[in-house]
Amino acid sequence: MKRTSTLTTGLLVLLALAGVQCARSSPPVGVPGEACTGDRPGAPCFVMRIMCIGDSNTQGGGGLPSFRYPLWFDLQDSGRLVEFVGTRFSIVGENGTSVPNPDDYPNYYTSFDRDHEGYAGLRTDEVLPLVSQFVASQTPDVCLILLGTNDVGQRGFSGVQDGISNLEEIIGKVRGQAPATVFLLATLPPIGSGSWYVANADFLPVFNNLLEFSVLLWSTPQSPVALVDLRPLLNLATDILPDGLHLNAVGQEKVALVMHDALIAALDGSLLPPTLATPSLQEPSFETLGLIDQEHSTLSLMDWVYPTQSNLITGVFNPGSDSYQNAEGAQTPVGAEGDEVLSLENLGGDPSLGWVYQVLPTTLESGKTYRFEIAVGQRLPGNSRGTTAYGGYEMQLLAGNRVIASSINQVTPVPGIFESDMLTVNTADLESAPLGAPLSVRLRQSWSDAGTATDFDWARLSVW
Repeated sequence: MKRTSTLTTGLLVLLALAGVQCARSSPPVGVPGEACTGDRPGAPCFVMRIMCIGDSNTQGGGGLPSFRYPLWFDLQDSGRLVEFVGTRFSIVGENGTSVPNPDDYPNYYTSFDRDHEGYAGLRTDEVLPLVSQFVASQTPDVCLILLGTNDVGQRGFSGVQDGISNLEEIIGKVRGQAPATVFLLATLPPIGSGSWYVANADFLPVFNNLLEFSVLLWSTPQSPVALVDLRPLLNLATDILPDGLHLNAVGQEKVALVMHDALIAALDGSLLPPTLATPSLQEPSFETLGLIDQEHSTLSLMDWVYPTQSNLITGVFNPGSDSYQNAEGAQTPVGAEGDEVLSLENLGGDPSLGWVYQVLPTTLESGKTYRFEIAVGQRLPGNSRGTTAYGGYEMQLLAGNRVIASSINQVTPVPGIFESDMLTVNTADLESAPLGAPLSVRLRQSWSDAGTATDFDWARLSVW
């Protein structure tokens, strides 16, 4: 649906003069099930899921549906196959008829995709506890984050420090549920005299400068983090409402155009590493800590990422003979590979968000078969760790953030031994295969009983 207006045309000229490249006539990424074409062979051929996370400038209010409205139609005009995802779908003060004004936004209730994760008035520390659940339920491919104004406005320099730290944690929480997410983090709009936040407005450039530096540290090849810099485009006189905080219609258009171009880079895959054909799991046998018998360590291993749920203990365990057959000394438990194993223990609670995962420097290729294998162990009753009940398991193979193969409790190892489970998938059998997306593997417990444990060893990934 075309939404181009005189304002949009004028902004295109303005952005061109500012050196911003706009890509409004790019070809679509592709349609599900069809071969990919274009400049990047193997680019994803599926509908990309975009999650907008933020405060009121993302949720919208005051009769304005936020930058998401023009951004959605800019993406449609570009022929992109996208979906906005989130658990929320309204703006601040919406009453179902007059907000936003249907004369100004005639497609708001029809063809506009309203899903989002914008929370008016919330700081980063207040959004952080919500992240794991809404990401797990929506599974975005790209997270567009404009968050931190309330941190700076309410708390000054402390808000700067905590806001940057919390944004890093938010990225970690997202990756815990969607490990190959692309992140686009926007700098904050200016703060004006219409709000008491103006007393802390001098801290805003500090936040934005720290954010610009931090995204370089947070980025990984398989889950890149890029800056969307709004600073050169926005000013208080023309782009902010009289309240001194919120984007007006002009400001929202500007933000949409800049975010549009950042999203095009993500959609085309130019933020991702090139395709690598050979899979290689790091720490496949969990052996590098050099633990002695009965020793347990929560130190993380190279490239394996542990969950942060308080009810779960994740680490490496060197079981003795009271836990597994043939495990005394430096010997290998039956069915395992080496004397140290990955240990997941539940203190009581839902383990569904408690994934241990590894993202590989390997991408999904057409015409290939992938196999992921893992040995699953059940401890003997009365073992020295005190977790005697078996916790079950789930294992998954992902391309991007799409689960392409999974298994849950398909084997039940005899107490005291390990037994292997296996996933095998051919890309020809996948509907809407996300070709060119990074591969990852992940593991979790499946049962929520307190005092349960599941151990893993001998992780293998092969391709032919």
